[in-house]
Amino acid sequence: MLSKLWELDAMRRRIAVKSAFIPGVFGSASREALVMPPDRNIAGPGSYEVRVADMELLEDHTALYGRLDAQHGGGKFRGVFASFLNAHAIQLLNGAFSARTGKRLYGGVADAVLAMASMAYDDQLPGLAQRYDLQAMRLAQAIGDRGRIARVHIHQARLAASQGDRKDVLTHARSAVLASDGTRPLVKAYAAITEARAWAFNGRPEQVPKAVAQAREAFSRARHGSQQPLWLTWFDQYELEAQAAWALAVAGLADPGTQALRTAGGMSSARARDHVELLITAAELARLRGDLLEHSELTARAADASRHLMSKRLTARIDRLSSGQQLHEF
Repeated sequence: MLSKLWELDAMRRRIAVKSAFIPGVFGSASREALVMPPDRNIAGPGSYEVRVADMELLEDHTALYGRLDAQHGGGKFRGVFASFLNAHAIQLLNGAFSARTGKRLYGGVADAVLAMASMAYDDQLPGLAQRYDLQAMRLAQAIGDRGRIARVHIHQARLAASQGDRKDVLTHARSAVLASDGTRPLVKAYAAITEARAWAFNGRPEQVPKAVAQAREAFSRARHGSQQPLWLTWFDQYELEAQAAWALAVAGLADPGTQALRTAGGMSSARARDHVELLITAAELARLRGDLLEHSELTARAADASRHLMSKRLTARIDRLSSGQQLHEF
């Protein structure tokens, strides 16, 4: 299935990959991932011997395209990454490896698949993103990686939000919190801040400050604890506070939202798309304060800053902001 998805995505035929998002289709995979034990045998019987260097190449490319995605948007380099994965990752999955090597390999491929899902989501291809997420969930479940299972649920919460499905948003966010039980603190922080956003999206502002506080507490423990997952190294304090600012703004809590946004402003300039997201959140906070002039100025700055980005999702958010509508999807 992954080979078919990557081959199709690499061809860059938008109509072919613009398959419909199917609400509820994720339910069975979600339940299995949360309650079923890992696969008993994940060793590979193939002829090509998978080496450490092979997996490092996969991991390095995933990190590289993650950075490019943040700088240029999900519509820019997704096809190139898909071509690489179809040529390299499929050979590894069909290769010879021990159970120990297989655990790292499956985790690395899951991270690459989730990067592709994120790019597809940013390019407003929810059906494609959903199919990538399904494959990532199966890989994470096979190796019993609760952190990555939580990550897939977080992806699904964002997808559900883009489709306006409030109940599914909260279901996936709460599933991420459940999956993160027993994982490292940074994963717990990521799940908790997603729950805060889900509560805000569902019109439950009284739940948002509590979830934000839980996320901050878990993040504080992460900074003083053990080494964190490589796939979550981008989730720093600036990202945490950026997501907190969004949740607080949607909840109508202007003052704490503005405070969170100030901290998020220290985010690296290389994350160009995220800086546009900060401007969008700032514009919403200005609207909450009744400062329509600042709202207009920030909206214009967001539109200007996004011109070089290939992000259909971001363009739609700015159009929504320009028309005076409130913040909507994640």
